[in-house]
Amino acid sequence: MKLNKNQVFSVLLILFAAFVIYQATLLQSLFAPASGDVGPRFFPMAAAICLILCAVGKLVSEGKKESKPLFSKQGWKRVGIMFLLLAIYLVAMTWLGYIISTIVFTPLLVIAMREDRRIRPVPLIFFSAATTAVLYVVFQKVIQVSLPVGTLFR
Repeated sequence: MKLNKNQVFSVLLILFAAFVIYQATLLQSLFAPASGDVGPRFFPMAAAICLILCAVGKLVSEGKKESKPLFSKQGWKRVGIMFLLLAIYLVAMTWLGYIISTIVFTPLLVIAMREDRRIRPVPLIFFSAATTAVLYVVFQKVIQVSLPVGTLFR
């Protein structure tokens, strides 16, 4: 049986979700079990279980469709460029911090994913700034997770 690209992606999502569940079981709670707190395992496990359910549904619903290659040569090249950009982004974030790195790398990732579509610079700049700002507010202010400042600015 030859799997089409959606089925391959579904299998990969199931494997990823299984990995997330395994990693979640390793998380330790800071509070006593009697406190009624669901603990740090709950959210990643619940999200991973939902991901598995969706991936299984997609896997089953795609069963009768014609199989096509997952990516063309150009698609694999784009995937490689995106992984390279993400690796550079992670390194840049440790040196430059979250804000500068995200403002720079968001448009680069959008350009890498664009395929044959033309992207106008002004909306791309606004998208990059808005994405950076929204994620900053959500992480720093709402869920109070510290984002990297960068070693150059300490």
